[in-house]
Amino acid sequence: MIFRWTIWGEHKEKSLELLKYSILSFKKQFGEKNRYIVYTDNSSDISEGIKSISEVLQFDKDNEFNIDSIATWKKWCPRVKLDIDETEIYVDFDVFLLKYPKELDDFLNNPDFKFAIMDEYNGQSWQHGAMQKKEVNDAPFVNAGFFVQKAGHSISEDLLKEKKWWTENVLIEEQKHHDEQGALAIALSKYNNNGELFIFPKNKYMLIGPNENKDMKSLDEVILFHAVYPKHPAFYQFKDYLDKILYE
Repeated sequence: MIFRWTIWGEHKEKSLELLKYSILSFKKQFGEKNRYIVYTDNSSDISEGIKSISEVLQFDKDNEFNIDSIATWKKWCPRVKLDIDETEIYVDFDVFLLKYPKELDDFLNNPDFKFAIMDEYNGQSWQHGAMQKKEVNDAPFVNAGFFVQKAGHSISEDLLKEKKWWTENVLIEEQKHHDEQGALAIALSKYNNNGELFIFPKNKYMLIGPNENKDMKSLDEVILFHAVYPKHPAFYQFKDYLDKILYE
């Protein structure tokens, strides 16, 4: 399997610690036999602490996803699927794995499923960003911080179609942080309708932040959590818990 992260711009300086913990949390459960790759706009900015635990590769400036926007299209640099023959897991730098995800095995062993993704905390239209202008009523409310493309399948063609629509229909002043997530949700709609999208259970794969599960005191029943943007307070709240998993 391939595990991939993307980090760019000011996020590098502010979030290298979170990125390191994220990578280590997946390596703890999946071991050294898989590939762990960080893509970035400037590899010289990545610390040795990251380069010692992951491949660090620089994407080209003229990459089609290298878009200067509040929308997070850069996360798909250099391309949506790196290797069609591999199961590929995209992870945001503020997503942390606490236990082995048995649900991932359920997904991989079920031939009906092609893609897997986190559920949203509370599905609302703003979570589709400016893509809600497209008025696709069957788009699922999903969280793009943890997304799996099974070997043999790629969301690339579908996502590029939605990116093209975004480029042609969303003005600069309309762009929002969640636009890419909304585009991915729309791209996944037909797979969700056909029973080909696996959505991880939200009581085990959780968003935690000032507005999401904000009263969480224990992670004992949690498998994975997304310490949501912008200030990621859940990471600092549960950093000692992560330390125990990773270093004891």
